[in-house]
Amino acid sequence: MTPRTRTTVRSGVVLAVALLVGGSSVWSSSSDRTPTYAEDVAPILMSNCVGCHREGGIAPFSLLTYEQAKAQAAAIKDATSKRRMPPFNLDNSGACNTYADARWLEDTEIATIGSWVTGGTPLGDPKNIPATPPPPPSLDRVDLTIDMGTPYTPNPSRMDDYRCFVLDPGLENDQFITAFEVRPGDARVVHHLTLFALDTDEAERAAAKLDDAEPGPGYTCFGDTRVESRWLVGSGPGGGVLDLPKGTGLRMRAGHKTVLQMHYNRANGTFPDRTKIDLKLAPSVGQEAFIFSLANYEIVLPPKLREVSQSSITRVPDAATLWGLWPHMHTMGTKLEITVLREREETCVARVNRWNFHWQGFANYTQPIRIAKDNLLKITCTYDTSGSDKTTTWGSGTDDEMCIAFIYTTAANMPSP
Repeated sequence: MTPRTRTTVRSGVVLAVALLVGGSSVWSSSSDRTPTYAEDVAPILMSNCVGCHREGGIAPFSLLTYEQAKAQAAAIKDATSKRRMPPFNLDNSGACNTYADARWLEDTEIATIGSWVTGGTPLGDPKNIPATPPPPPSLDRVDLTIDMGTPYTPNPSRMDDYRCFVLDPGLENDQFITAFEVRPGDARVVHHLTLFALDTDEAERAAAKLDDAEPGPGYTCFGDTRVESRWLVGSGPGGGVLDLPKGTGLRMRAGHKTVLQMHYNRANGTFPDRTKIDLKLAPSVGQEAFIFSLANYEIVLPPKLREVSQSSITRVPDAATLWGLWPHMHTMGTKLEITVLREREETCVARVNRWNFHWQGFANYTQPIRIAKDNLLKITCTYDTSGSDKTTTWGSGTDDEMCIAFIYTTAANMPSP
């Protein structure tokens, strides 16, 4: 069918942060030599894959040894050639910016894996196999730990269980998050998570009501927290320590609670989890950061369309620096693009070529992006509604959709903390 496009214009602004890992290319597609595991493929897997593909990790199988990689060789070739793996939604090719520590394979690395598989998966010299990467380092200082308090076992009737837990950090004074580390209770089921602040008594009451309405700890919360909340930190599959941009931090308000949204995936089985988040805090920072939501809240998606794109334009009220982002759609989403409009010029800010709802996470820019006052930010989301029988609009339910990017930003003229 013919693609359809809808554009709405709003005022206001929106924004967020991230992490993840990179790799190295060791073989040229022009080489006559068949790549080997030890010299060519193992370095790629060790740098990009084994954070999740290891015993006790979220991935369904390990890739720490030659035997394990050889057994999964066809699946590895298929997943990497189609860029389903490593799990990273944003385009890191350089066509629209790049991201620090992105889980992203260069074309030459994908070609290396493909040629290794078609060449019969040769081992090479075992002495050249790189050492297994050590676990990621922990925070150098922990000032506060957000603790679920009690274990939660994911709902056995759902492959993906989204659960929100209302937690009290017990702060007596405002503090700023400057770094954090997620410690999954059981990495086999913890997929990704987001911690939100509840800044008002009304929001706390609404969250408590949802919690009381369901048995067991927490409440069901696909998409978002279902209450008025403010994004604090988030982590995707295999995430470790994340330092926020130097001199910046996210405020946690004294006397208010938080909501921890957990995404559990049961591909590896059903296990109880008690995840904790360690926070590094500061009483003040040079620039208070904010996570704004650049969004199109007015999406109207007709059914039975293979491709439908809709856009929204937001005017930036003050000069700002964009440090990173977390794009977000639901399961109909296929692509997302953010551009900045400066006079007659339109420049790409971020692009998702193959949206996967399950691979969500923050990504910090290699170089932060400066936006001038009154520049326009445009977000365009593309969907496949061919499997839907009804018009889809904005919402947090499984049958609703979203078009949003959480962007970590500091403005040029910040108020005093």
